Amino acid sequence: MPPRTDVSQILSRFPGPVTLYPSRRKWLLVFVGGVSFAIGGAFMVRSSEAMGWLPLIFFSLVALVAAVAMLPGAGALTLDRDGFEVTSLFRRHHTRWQDAHGFAAARIPPATQRWAVYDDISQSGKRLAKINVEIVGRNAALPDTYGLSPDDLGNLMMLWRERAVT
Repeated sequence: MPPRTDVSQILSRFPGPVTLYPSRRKWLLVFVGGVSFAIGGAFMVRSSEAMGWLPLIFFSLVALVAAVAMLPGAGALTLDRDGFEVTSLFRRHHTRWQDAHGFAAARIPPATQRWAVYDDISQSGKRLAKINVEIVGRNAALPDTYGLSPDDLGNLMMLWRERAVT
C-alpha cells in the first residue's frame, strides 16, 4: 500500500498546479467484482434463468466503466491558483475557487462511503443540485478521494481555496 499523502505536503506546493489521481487498486477491485458477478449472471442465463440477464448486463457495464477508469488520463483532480479541474472518465470540469465553498466530508445515501462535498455557485439553480442539498447539505461532490480520506480531501480543498482567494 502506498504511503498516505499528507495534506500539508500538498499545500506546500501552492499555487500549483498539483494533480492527484484516483486509486488504481480501488478500480481494479471494482473491475474484478464486476467481472465476477457478470460471470455469475452468464451462468444463470446458460442455465435458462431469464433473471440472469440483469446481473450479466449490469455488472458487465460496471466492469467496463472500471476498465475505462483505470486507463491513463481517465481520472484526476488538478488544483491551481484559479480553481480545480476534475477529470472523470476523460470528461473534464473546471470550477473556479470563487464559485466553490463549504468543503466537507459527508455520507451520500444510500451508500455508507463518505465523499468530499461542496457548494458550487454555478450549479445552485439546477434541479439536481437542489435535490443534492436536501439529501447531503451540499450541491456538488468530488467523484473520488484521490488517495486521501474524505475528511483530508475536504480539508485540503478548503485550505487551498483560502490561499487562492486571499
